[in-house]
Amino acid sequence: MNPTFPPSATGATAIGPWWRDALAPAGRFVTLALAAILSLFTATGAFAQTVKPWVPPQSDSLVVWAAEAKARFMANKGDSAAGPNYRAYEIVGEMGRRLIGSLGRNGMVQAHAVEVMLDSLGLDTDVRVDARHPTFALLMVRDPYHLSAHAVGFLLWWRDRDLREQAIDFSGGFDPQFRTWWTGHEDAPWEWGITDRTRDQEHVGFMLLQLVPSGTYWRVRQYNPEGISVTGSSTVAWTDLNGDEKPELLVFARARPDSTVIPCRDCPRVYDQLTFVERPIGFMLMDNRPVPSPMSVFTRFARLLIDGNRADASRLLTDPRRIDEAVALGWLGLKKPGAWRILYCEGNTAWPQWLMVRIHGTHRTHDYKVDFDTAGGRWAIANWELRDDATTPGYLPPDSAAVKKPAGTTAPKPAPKPAPKKTTGGKS
Repeated sequence: MNPTFPPSATGATAIGPWWRDALAPAGRFVTLALAAILSLFTATGAFAQTVKPWVPPQSDSLVVWAAEAKARFMANKGDSAAGPNYRAYEIVGEMGRRLIGSLGRNGMVQAHAVEVMLDSLGLDTDVRVDARHPTFALLMVRDPYHLSAHAVGFLLWWRDRDLREQAIDFSGGFDPQFRTWWTGHEDAPWEWGITDRTRDQEHVGFMLLQLVPSGTYWRVRQYNPEGISVTGSSTVAWTDLNGDEKPELLVFARARPDSTVIPCRDCPRVYDQLTFVERPIGFMLMDNRPVPSPMSVFTRFARLLIDGNRADASRLLTDPRRIDEAVALGWLGLKKPGAWRILYCEGNTAWPQWLMVRIHGTHRTHDYKVDFDTAGGRWAIANWELRDDATTPGYLPPDSAAVKKPAGTTAPKPAPKPAPKKTTGGKS
């Protein structure tokens, strides 16, 4: 499946006058609003380069175009962004291209204001600019009325004095992130990597594009319609890990739950870091590991003990010799579901240094306060202390559903039954 639209949807911007219409008052309001918005972007120190305040050309036309686009979005049928449905996206893409084009090649750092402008007209867009190479921008357009509809991303890049545009279909289109980089290859001098999210947050879309030698359009080098499967919320970051001026892709996704280690409701969740690197065949997963944290360390420690791997479990302790104590407590091979339960943790921090843990052993259940420290630049378990006592905050006896009574109190004795009344005999 090729996510790009046909060449008819690709072209160069002719930066020229906007069509006039009769809605001049509304246009003047939009112009004044955007001038105020741009003042935020042009404040002293906002950018390293000197940027002049920007006012969009012929803003009254924006109101007319936005009204037409919204009417067409309302009338669209199905979730596809192709065919007759595409016209609504195309109108917004043309609006964005003219606005960004009016900034000029050296004014692209202000392109984020275009998103504010378009969204203020009732449209649903994102505008992203590559901070390292600000002559490249991405305008993502979503259907504001059909939440499951595909999105269209408009690639915008300068070729000499022409601002080029190319439309790409995205099944998600939320939270787009991208990076561009110079390859030095004659047949593909630039590459463009793009990620996006689906509305349900269950997939991260990925696409890798290459610029043809003429600089007129981008061809798809790598695309998987299934995307990267993730669980729950995640974060995506393009970053250069090895200093070669080419980015790697990091995806931080919530780790899949372990049925044996049950976290508390308010405990920080464990995340995995997925590292994708570019190889001759494209980007591939190179490494997948938990993000270091006390929660991930304890979860791994419990999992290693469950699997009977005492050697690796001992490496997660500041004093590896204490693994013998863990074995003596019956933790090795303790694999029944819910055997390890985190009751609560240190509050008011996303990086707690102690956890209160309930361990359902083979014969008895005990509560432990587990402390963490750093050893050799990594998190490790420093100590565990038996806490089956009333001094534990929020104490609940591990072997009872009843709350323990405060010390020094005793249960009241039942009141004596009243003695039966004596009778004198005879009939009353």
